Amino acid sequence: MKQITLLAIVALAGWGCSQAPATGQGEDEPAFRFAPKTMTPLAQFGVENARDPRLAVRAASGSVYLLAVHQLQGLARLGLMRSNDGGDSFSPPTYISAAGANVSSHGENSPTFAFGRGREQYVLFEQRVPGGSTDLMFARAPIGQRWKKPYKITDKKKPSANVFSSLAVSPRGSIHAVWLDQRDRAKIPPGTASVYVASSFDRGKTFGPNVSVAEGVCPCCRPSLSFGPKGEMYVSWRHVFEGNERDIAVVVSTDRGKTFSETTRVSHDRWKVQGCPHSGAEMAQRGSRLYTTWYSDGDGKETAAGVRLAYSDDGAKTFSPPVMASQKILDTNHPRLSLAPDGRLALVFQGRDPVKNDGWSPTGAYVVDIAEDGSLSAPVAVPGHTRTVSYPSVAYGSVGRLFVAWSEEGPDGRTVYFNRARGDRVPVSKVPVSTTLPIR
Repeated sequence: MKQITLLAIVALAGWGCSQAPATGQGEDEPAFRFAPKTMTPLAQFGVENARDPRLAVRAASGSVYLLAVHQLQGLARLGLMRSNDGGDSFSPPTYISAAGANVSSHGENSPTFAFGRGREQYVLFEQRVPGGSTDLMFARAPIGQRWKKPYKITDKKKPSANVFSSLAVSPRGSIHAVWLDQRDRAKIPPGTASVYVASSFDRGKTFGPNVSVAEGVCPCCRPSLSFGPKGEMYVSWRHVFEGNERDIAVVVSTDRGKTFSETTRVSHDRWKVQGCPHSGAEMAQRGSRLYTTWYSDGDGKETAAGVRLAYSDDGAKTFSPPVMASQKILDTNHPRLSLAPDGRLALVFQGRDPVKNDGWSPTGAYVVDIAEDGSLSAPVAVPGHTRTVSYPSVAYGSVGRLFVAWSEEGPDGRTVYFNRARGDRVPVSKVPVSTTLPIR
């Protein structure tokens, strides 16, 4: 059996090599301080390798949950570990997918995890079925108890691919799933997909009918969900607009996912690509403001490549001009957001240090703090990676504690790594959200 480290909690003396530039207000301070850690191998549990991590922090207890796909005896299993001491140690994995079942996961097409309003936890994932298709599976469990048997939430009469799914729980406790579906292939443009949602109002015991949200969308860019203060449900995806321009779109539902508004185009990046970039958007609601972040290659003229950030103050009817949240970091992609209980908002993405090795250093994870006035801190490098970082995940805890996990590809397979930080209250090197994107 391969002896691969499933969870590497990395020991480094500093908080990283990416410091904030001068602000003219005294000594510069990073927005996040990463703590030294020791290595904790978990190969003794029989895990051959691990990938596609998702992090979550339960507000009531402060416990950190790490969901990942574990390779066990030739099968991809969905394993969940918990830390009750802020990441000092993690419990042995609890397996959610059924014995003998094979989880389908790669990159952004990975399982998602969410907490309910009470003492419950939920997971959404794709499971391979004979014939090369997948079933979209949901599972639930009270905190500290056994997971219920996963069940399929799609209501199709004929099997078709379900990919790039996301799960979220509204402030009122309803559970919502969104995914890309190929059931409409005969009536949509070739090379596109449809966005569908399904909702549960009985704490995950059942899901209602699948509702079509949009057609003709990019077929492998993950859609996402967010919720407003009045019960609004927002759905985002990468749409294929006229001229094969693949930009981010958002709609809103005010009737708990039964119907949706007209589509709002978040930004006119005008990215044309003959294929699918495997890069979706992420949203987060803070007060009355809806934030969205995404990657775009731009048009090569007026809009540059990088991770963007924009916001809406009118319920997704309009969005602010986007800013380049990744700033000077190179080869960025796969942004994710996390909102803290105290209102802090963090953005994580992968990219390359622009200074090291002439910009060809291994890809690392970077974190940006988004202040309440919309300004951004300088990206802070997450220490601890030994090779190229893929698909980082981020979760805010209490008192400014921040947790980051990611995958790395090594000579013996993939490995999941984890690190943690504390965040300063005031970010430095502010970039106003009203700033337009730089011209390439």
